Amino acid sequence: MDFTKEVVLPVALSEVFGRILSFLLDSFSRPAAARDVPRRRLERLLGNIGTTVEEAEGRHITNLQLLSHLRALTEGMFRGRFALEVADLDDVKNAGDGDDDDATGADASFALCSSLNRAKRSRVTSLIFRGGGGGGGGGALELLKSNYMREFILLVQGYPRKVHRPVKTTLYMDRCVFGRHVEKERIVDFLLQRPPAGAPYLSVLAVVGGKKVGKTTLVKHACDDERVRDHFAPIEWFETPDVVREGGLPGQTVWESDGPEYLAGVRRIVAEPRFSTTRSLLVFEDAWPIDEAAWSALASTPTTLAAGTKLLFTCRDSDLARLGTVEPVVLRHLPPEEYWYYFKAFAFGGADPRDHPRIAAVGRQISEHLERTFLDARVLGTLLKSNFDAAFWRRVLVAMAGCSRRPLHVGVLLELLPVHGRLQSYGYCRSPPKFTVQDVLSATAGGGPASEEGFTIHLCRETLYMDHWYSITFSTAAAG
Repeated sequence: MDFTKEVVLPVALSEVFGRILSFLLDSFSRPAAARDVPRRRLERLLGNIGTTVEEAEGRHITNLQLLSHLRALTEGMFRGRFALEVADLDDVKNAGDGDDDDATGADASFALCSSLNRAKRSRVTSLIFRGGGGGGGGGALELLKSNYMREFILLVQGYPRKVHRPVKTTLYMDRCVFGRHVEKERIVDFLLQRPPAGAPYLSVLAVVGGKKVGKTTLVKHACDDERVRDHFAPIEWFETPDVVREGGLPGQTVWESDGPEYLAGVRRIVAEPRFSTTRSLLVFEDAWPIDEAAWSALASTPTTLAAGTKLLFTCRDSDLARLGTVEPVVLRHLPPEEYWYYFKAFAFGGADPRDHPRIAAVGRQISEHLERTFLDARVLGTLLKSNFDAAFWRRVLVAMAGCSRRPLHVGVLLELLPVHGRLQSYGYCRSPPKFTVQDVLSATAGGGPASEEGFTIHLCRETLYMDHWYSITFSTAAAG
């Protein structure tokens, strides 16, 4: 590896880029008339970054320094775009310009959004790579465009291209995961690497993150990569109840387990003869806490696993990161500016928020109040798109403000839907529900929801690995 090009250059590039964005974003505190020049510079810079990110994401990059810098570029790009949108909405408000949306409560919405925007502008500069001051930003911009960015692109182009697999959008549709490109490449790189000589007998990677942060979706996306599918013959998934059943007594349920059964189940699974003849990938979802000494003993004991077999664990407990034989992949919620673009893809579709500033103002508040989970954005964003009206969006915002139930999208739906039944369950099903949220809101479902047996409402559809529908079910028979 060329140390200067693959280690020193990305670090220097991040530093220069951070200072430039700090300089340009600081310029947005000036009056609108004085922002024209820095705005044009920022737009050009963001265009160049977008091209670079697109080029890099189309390559099989294995260098962790380059991947880290790619992540920094991506976050900076979204934050820069966010600053431009905020400035545009403020300009519309200050000019007294608006759209034709229902103006009831619009002043309150704009007031809240405006204070949010001011806070965003004051924070976004310090958030960009934690960069320093912006002195000399204009000259550094040209230096970046002419030297550092060119060098980064040359490094990226040294890696092979991916086979293009078309998707409906570059944000998130079906088989594409938004905001997790670098983490996905790290997982794929681990899966395809040969374990070094003298390594523990097990080759394990832990994917760690909080609830609803997208651990399973990310791992499924990595497993769906054609390189991974071609590398492993079987790719098998084991949920917690499956593992406990393997390690527990006959008929023992996961609720009756006190812990050791999970490790015993892992031990029995990796010892199964079917994994001894073919290179396999074993994925353990939501791993339980495992005694460190017992795990070390298992990891240092010769196994019958075929050479090259890998284990992936997803877990919420950061202490379980020690299960891995390599550095864990740690997932956190998307930054607010990046999450806004994910949410916006569902809530606005192809509409430009700048054409609907009052709706955009409320939408920004909704995005801020969400807990930055992917499912909240999908369910509520789709609901908002189907009811593209400022008054309805404010109803959603009010419902969110008074909602204590989690997950948040379920609590909001319980506030909004004119349903007299009792909530029975929510989750995934294998067949499409008959009714949609819009059916219930518009009362076009007829007598269906009033049936004695209850009814199920379709919220969103998942097609990663298999077709299944996320839905919410009400029982009208138990209503009272």
